[in-house]
Amino acid sequence: MKLSPVIIALRTYCPRFEQRIGGAAEYGAALECTHLELPSAYVVPVGSTVGEQRSQTDYWQVLTDQFSVIVIINNSDKRGQYASCDLIDEIRSEIWRALLGWIPDPAYGAIEYADDEYLDMNQDELIWQFNFKVETEINAEDTRQYADLNNLPDLHTVAIDVNEQSGNVKSHLEINIK
Repeated sequence: MKLSPVIIALRTYCPRFEQRIGGAAEYGAALECTHLELPSAYVVPVGSTVGEQRSQTDYWQVLTDQFSVIVIINNSDKRGQYASCDLIDEIRSEIWRALLGWIPDPAYGAIEYADDEYLDMNQDELIWQFNFKVETEINAEDTRQYADLNNLPDLHTVAIDVNEQSGNVKSHLEINIK
């Protein structure tokens, strides 16, 4: 699944971040890149899982793509009054309103919430990860066999030879297809 529409949706529907939402290939890259001002968020792909092939006549599997929104917020109130853990709950609600139930690509279903987890905290930052998933189907049109069949030449003639054993009759039928 393409994650750029997710980033755009978060920038649009999560005003708390003031457009400070980026993308990264992985969690480590998000933390190593130049930090945006806080609060900020990074959308990262997590991976895909696939169900069993369910068709005996062609191809059909369910594919679940997973991505995360990693949020970094300020945790540095020296007076101890900054309730960063309470803020995580508010941010989760904003992210939910931006993403849950949304279908960013017609080939996929709606975005679903998977879970969230604490990642790291120091005296300056609290880092939290919100996980999401979205399902699609891999079907016959996505396979090599489908491409190979579509590259066959057009069928113009069908020839059928019939041998009847008991009477030694041999028949030949040819059908032209227009």
